[in-house]
Amino acid sequence: MISIFDGDINELKAYIAKNATKVYAYDESKALPVSDHSELILTKDSAYELGGSDMPCAAATVITGNLPIENKIVLVGKELKDIKRDCNYAKIVLISVKDAPEDEQAIFDLTKSLEYAKYKENVQGFMMRASSLKQREQVRVSKTALKKGLSFEALGATTIKSYLSRDIVNAVTVIFVADTTSDFEPVQNFALHTSQILSAFNHILDNVLVDCVHCNLKEICDEVEGMRELHFSLSKPRY
Repeated sequence: MISIFDGDINELKAYIAKNATKVYAYDESKALPVSDHSELILTKDSAYELGGSDMPCAAATVITGNLPIENKIVLVGKELKDIKRDCNYAKIVLISVKDAPEDEQAIFDLTKSLEYAKYKENVQGFMMRASSLKQREQVRVSKTALKKGLSFEALGATTIKSYLSRDIVNAVTVIFVADTTSDFEPVQNFALHTSQILSAFNHILDNVLVDCVHCNLKEICDEVEGMRELHFSLSKPRY
């Protein structure tokens, strides 16, 4: 079941291959200091807001135990220094895990713990306002941070370093989409669909016995290989 996101990851890789404007190899020395607490950046001190002014915005963190993932940062669109106003924004993190747990509940817990790790990854001058319910990650960027050279390369390296500190993580690719003229819909669809998969996975693990025909998650279970089989196996009466 560690492959439940693989179909979506492959589609996203195809999008990246077509639209990437820059790829940075991971350099640990580029990683920035982090804090458990987010810095408050006032409007007057902000250069712009990624995902601000009701611009499209998306976020997702997914894992795989099968697909090849490299330690790198991929940019679709513009670097921070080249952005002049509020714009569309997405941050997608693809994580390859080793020694993956076989227990379905452990896989779910691992996925959620890796997703929530971002809330402890606060960088000075980069105020994140994330909502896992809406698959959004809106960010206010300070003028001072830009003057000091804050970049997606450094932010991506910070994310990768943070995840690689966990024994179970093998490799991490961080994808930033910002102020792009490319089609943003595939990125939003990725965030939405992977969130729906995780919701369906959680629903199954709760062992809720429902009529699949009338379940609003039926389409997801039908699409993702192994989900239906898992549902039936866990829904069997236990004596």
